[in-house]
Amino acid sequence: MYVDEPADAPNTPASHAATTLSERMVDVAALDAAVKSGQVTLEPEAGQRLLTTLRGQADAAAEWLTRLRGMSRPVPLGTNWVGEAMSGKFERRADGEDVSFVNVLAQYHQMLVKAHDAVDQAIRGYQSTDRGSAQAFHGVSGELA
Repeated sequence: MYVDEPADAPNTPASHAATTLSERMVDVAALDAAVKSGQVTLEPEAGQRLLTTLRGQADAAAEWLTRLRGMSRPVPLGTNWVGEAMSGKFERRADGEDVSFVNVLAQYHQMLVKAHDAVDQAIRGYQSTDRGSAQAFHGVSGELA
């Protein structure tokens, strides 16, 4: 998700993370389109290593999401106006704003799952092409015999 902010808006780590993540999501969408069109295939051994890495990151992100959602509650900082204001701010920062930790991490998890699916499809594309080439080769070699 791209957050369009005025040029004079402060570049906070949260907004930078959301913008950077948005750029990576565009990259994953481009990879997915290239895989679906057959422009990209991936050798199974290398693909499996990449799948393992993506699966590990997606699992870790899912675990972090679970932890963060547990943190999305008012922080007991006292009953005075400062404590209540800060408590609400911490709760919204964890979950509730467009660039909250939960929202950004959920998008990151979704991107990892989509990348995993694209890599898996690229491996299948390679295997399909490999089988087709092998069948064509066997057909040609049978004609020559």
